[in-house]
Amino acid sequence: MKPLHICFWTIALILIALPLSASGAHAATATPAACTYYTVQPGDTWSSVSYRTGITVVELKRLNPHAIHPNNWLWTGDRLCIPGQGKMQGYWYQVKPGDTWNKVARDTGVSVQELWRANQGLINRLFWLYVGQRIWIPSAPPSGAVTATPAPPAQAAKPPVPAAPTAAATPSLVPTAQPTVTPSSAEKAVATPQPDASGCSQRLADYPNLILSFLNTAGKTPADLQDWLSRCGALTGDPDAITTAALRSASSTDLIVTLHDPASPPPGGTGMLLIFHSSPTGYTLAHQAPGKGSVALLVVGDLNVDGRPDVVWADTSCGAHTCFTALQVDSWNGSGYADWIAGEPTMASAEYRFEDVTEKGAGLEVVARGGTISSVGAGPQRAWTETYVSPAGRPYTLFSQVYDPSPCLYHKILDANAALDKWTTDGFDAAIDLYTQAINDKTLTTCGSIPNELTTLRDFARFRLSVALLATGRRAEATRVAGQITTPALSDAATTFFSAYRSSGSIIQACRDTNAYAQSHPATWEFMADWGYANPSFTAAEFCPLK
Repeated sequence: MKPLHICFWTIALILIALPLSASGAHAATATPAACTYYTVQPGDTWSSVSYRTGITVVELKRLNPHAIHPNNWLWTGDRLCIPGQGKMQGYWYQVKPGDTWNKVARDTGVSVQELWRANQGLINRLFWLYVGQRIWIPSAPPSGAVTATPAPPAQAAKPPVPAAPTAAATPSLVPTAQPTVTPSSAEKAVATPQPDASGCSQRLADYPNLILSFLNTAGKTPADLQDWLSRCGALTGDPDAITTAALRSASSTDLIVTLHDPASPPPGGTGMLLIFHSSPTGYTLAHQAPGKGSVALLVVGDLNVDGRPDVVWADTSCGAHTCFTALQVDSWNGSGYADWIAGEPTMASAEYRFEDVTEKGAGLEVVARGGTISSVGAGPQRAWTETYVSPAGRPYTLFSQVYDPSPCLYHKILDANAALDKWTTDGFDAAIDLYTQAINDKTLTTCGSIPNELTTLRDFARFRLSVALLATGRRAEATRVAGQITTPALSDAATTFFSAYRSSGSIIQACRDTNAYAQSHPATWEFMADWGYANPSFTAAEFCPLK
């Protein structure tokens, strides 16, 4: 088996039974004796701190390995060692009602583009500012402004455990104004079809050919390429943005490059993954994959032991509250790179690891965990874990989806509903067990806003449990459970169901009649219909699920 090259991007990757390549590991580095210690603020990113201090992202991460977290976030409260004695040039500004990026730019004399570069974690799709946010102004402070003051040089202390990543939005913040004002034409990045004097371009689409030309220039190395792309502002900023890997053959030194649009700093803009194959005569562009958002390499190697190297990467787009990552797997087949995962699995706040967790797939499985959306309107949520397998080396497909435990009664009801929906293939035992837990487990709590939440949801569970019990021939027990329902609308629905069953002798017909009743009596089901956009909807046709 070929060794996998691990890329420390935004994800915690755990590899079982595969050696790590030397280039993928972070070397332990002593902290300089003289540091300016900076405490991470909400909205900070590695790139914004790098921009403010003039220290590269690579160097900041090398000096602060304790602050490298999943999703490449900085966490509020992290203390960063900034080498040298000088303080950052700039000051903090607190957003007031009516502020926009343009207004702050006019008031401070700093362009919108410079403000964005210094505050990348605060940029959202609508370009809103929120009352109470603190913006870093990269200029000399006016009288009375709060500046960043370095702490005295000291040995690095163990960083405090942060409460939350800075990239997550704070639901209580409100927009100061609709984004009706956009940067002036002078502040907008201008698309340049030709490279400038340094060979750089503001157009992401120019870089495949520019990089190819650079690589095939005598004396140029991958290290030179990294330096040049960094100066152009086209590199993703990750230490593994340029990765050497054996792809075309076991001895080739091919290059994988992840780019970001230099005209649109993260979290906005799009990226691109490029693969260049090497040969004695030079490099060729073998694969070009545009991203819908920022791209990052996750892992390279023969993941599913089919004798073909795989390139696994992430395509992440961020909204105002949450980042969504689409997982991509490209596999070299000797003549090109084939898509080696079914569909385009996408997950909010995703973290990935690669492990051998089941015999159903060859080699390593892809394990994704996440799913929660940082928005009040999303409703009560819980994270889940998805496992993707490669059966006998074929493309990866979803094998399982398991939700994290939750204290919410509503989530227990959802699990029971999902089990009952599978009655034609899995029977009723799992649903009966889960509805029984929902009724009897008094540790389960409210997590919504419907009236009499616990009583209503438990009565809903009793109705569905009585249906499942009747379907398994346990009529007396079903009647007893239905008799315990106290919510009037649900009690009437249960009466309708059992009456229809006695008349027709068919539980399927009884469900049909009960759903028709529910259609004209919405109080029987409307409490299940709106638990936020991250949760399933519910209709009268789903009330009695046996069809």
